[in-house]
Amino acid sequence: MIGYKTVLIAASIGVIPALGGVWWLLKSGNKKGIGKRLLLTVFFWGVLTAIPASIFQIINIEAEGGNRFVVFFQNLGIFSNSYFMAQTVAPLLFVAIVEESSKGLGVILSLRSFARSKRASLLKINPGLLAGVLVGLAFGVVENGVYFANNFEVQASDNMAQIIILRFLLSTSAHIIYTGLFGTFLVEGIIAKKFLVKLFKISLAIIIPVGIHTGFDILISGQYGVLSVPLIVVGLGTLIFKAFWQSE
Repeated sequence: MIGYKTVLIAASIGVIPALGGVWWLLKSGNKKGIGKRLLLTVFFWGVLTAIPASIFQIINIEAEGGNRFVVFFQNLGIFSNSYFMAQTVAPLLFVAIVEESSKGLGVILSLRSFARSKRASLLKINPGLLAGVLVGLAFGVVENGVYFANNFEVQASDNMAQIIILRFLLSTSAHIIYTGLFGTFLVEGIIAKKFLVKLFKISLAIIIPVGIHTGFDILISGQYGVLSVPLIVVGLGTLIFKAFWQSE
């Protein structure tokens, strides 16, 4: 049985990405950053996004032995003709769509708070990126907590280091990337003047997070998990580029 001290140490390591992200959000743009009130509001929306995502993923049809929505995906022609597509891609794509849709709603609700904040209006960084990063952090922290509650004692005795790296460092960072990119492209699409540019940016806001989320899950569920590391590096680099390369 895993001792409470081990769980506490692992959980402490797990919140490092969240603490780093919160510090960055508080200090970004100017000395005052976005402010504690707005930060907590957005973090609150991020925490709530884990609820609908969890509900959709636990709706099962006992007779068929699986999630009803996953079964629907698996029966589609594009997936049903391939074992890999049906058994690996379809379930992971479903998870990606559900989680990114849930977090996307959290970003949209958060942007309403950004629009009412005078301090946030002074920032030069895309508000969608900021909202997305914080919502992703909050979602990742909740997801890790649920994971520990359900699986820690079963798996941690043999794979402690692997769990810390995968769940807390890679997975949390991945959620930051998915939602940060969603918020970035969404706001870019909203403010675009040309209709085609607007449509293109909003399409990217949907396709890119779902696509890289699915790809990341496929990598870590197979023998090529090490490739998820450069994916995370590129994703975080893209967010940094989007945040600081150009100010308007």
